Amino acid sequence: MYTVWPATLSNGGIAPLPQTGFELTSGASASVEAPAGWGGRMWARTRCSNDAATGKFSCLSGDCGSGQVACLGAGGAPPTTLMEFTLNGADGNDFYDVSNVDGFNVPVSVVATGGTSGCNSAACPVDINAVCPAELIVAAPDGGVVGCKSACLAFNTDEYCCRGAFGGPDTCKPSNYSMIFKNACPQAYSYAYDDRTSTFTCAGATAYTLTFCPTASAL
Repeated sequence: MYTVWPATLSNGGIAPLPQTGFELTSGASASVEAPAGWGGRMWARTRCSNDAATGKFSCLSGDCGSGQVACLGAGGAPPTTLMEFTLNGADGNDFYDVSNVDGFNVPVSVVATGGTSGCNSAACPVDINAVCPAELIVAAPDGGVVGCKSACLAFNTDEYCCRGAFGGPDTCKPSNYSMIFKNACPQAYSYAYDDRTSTFTCAGATAYTLTFCPTASAL
């Protein structure tokens, strides 16, 4: 168990949430108010500290480069496990997912409160860092694994990144690398066109509980 520093980033054209970054110690919780129609993402930063000389805040995983605990409209450096939301979208439904498309750093879960249709939990509760191939590992200075890159992030090829000749669902298929993520976390996106098993909808939810490093009983 360890401290994480959650961060939020709104989609383009949508106002930032009041909290764009904060500290969450092991076992602690916090509330983030999102307005109707909000869309964006949340992720965890880990192994964070303030530089003794400059006071600048930075993280070994998920850093947003602001130099502060608040991300102030900046995204997190991949690999990060993302929780993505579109609230009150098509037909009034909320859409949400857990994504490892850019890689993985911590296990997460999303659980809806209330709701009348759909509203299943979405999660990646497994520590993929523990099974990450050597060529995808992001290591800390002490040798500990702080993240697992996607094949796109690691190799930057059209085939792995679903672009160019592979820029569609008919041509971009799962790879041996993406299947490592999918086998560990079947509910989470493992590559760009992994929609069929990875997008969740909910109508009428009153809140969502986002958990970092969830236990089985939390799902």
